[in-house]
Amino acid sequence: MSYVEADALTAEVVAEYLRDNPDFFQQRKELVDHLAINNVEQGAVSLVEIQLKRQRQRIEDLEEEITSLMSLAASNDKTFYEFMTLQDQILKCSDFVEVITAVEKKAVELGLKAYIRLLSQDSGYYHLSKTGYSRFSTNHLNGKEAYLGRLRKADRSDLFDEIAVPELGSYVVLPLVKQSQLGFLAFSSEDGGHFQPYMDTLFLRHLALVVAHLAATLPWQKLDEQPAQNTSSI
Repeated sequence: MSYVEADALTAEVVAEYLRDNPDFFQQRKELVDHLAINNVEQGAVSLVEIQLKRQRQRIEDLEEEITSLMSLAASNDKTFYEFMTLQDQILKCSDFVEVITAVEKKAVELGLKAYIRLLSQDSGYYHLSKTGYSRFSTNHLNGKEAYLGRLRKADRSDLFDEIAVPELGSYVVLPLVKQSQLGFLAFSSEDGGHFQPYMDTLFLRHLALVVAHLAATLPWQKLDEQPAQNTSSI
């Protein structure tokens, strides 16, 4: 074995030993001051300086994470308030058309668009194809409580038939279930990154439960009113 090979083997043995004994330098702190690592920008840098730099970086990362969490908490508070207000409104509705109107109005206030589609509607704007929804559920829900993200052209066709909806935006789609499948509640944003798969949907799922209950219990429209003739895109 050559000197170079022996030296490399010794270095690997030392490295392996240090990996197995991460507290080695705790009892030999005088060695830390003599260790240096070459840095292209700074030249020889002591191990202490490297550790301090890494510690500062970890602190900065933690501060950014805390700031992000605080921002998320503030956003969640606003979302919670908005959807609690909406739930209070729709629980006072006397027919389901009123429910849809309230949901659509709140969505506009939040810079979104709302969609409610029902399997019970044989035709018209709020009709949902059983075949199309079954296909979408198999591909994207499959036991999940919500779908978040973009929708392909085929997905949009399955959910909305020929109604024009944003192509480049992002969506959250929530099943409406009351003993059986009733349809879905969805929101869309023109921002393609607004709804992301990692997002929490607790408030939206609770809203979907309330909407599903009202869909199953309220009449479509009060008898003294004419049926809704909504044929425009939301």
